[in-house]
Amino acid sequence: MKDIFTDMQAKIGCQYISDLTYHKRAVWLEMKRLCLSAYPKKQLEDFSRYVFDVPYSVIQNMLQENCGGRRYEIIKGKSTSEAT
Repeated sequence: MKDIFTDMQAKIGCQYISDLTYHKRAVWLEMKRLCLSAYPKKQLEDFSRYVFDVPYSVIQNMLQENCGGRRYEIIKGKSTSEAT
């Protein structure tokens, strides 16, 4: 079974999984590239809450909206949108 925590740790180049919280932008960009359906939903939920402090449903919505031409940022657990 795939593990998004260790996969993301390797992709971002962090020594520790706990370092991912300091690299939110890089994690976000990688999440847009990954096939997230390859990971268990519970793991995605845990990962989203751990790194971004938001539920995975927020991440899903942002990824879907991002495909529609909007730019999003995650700042302190809040999501904001800005038309491009």
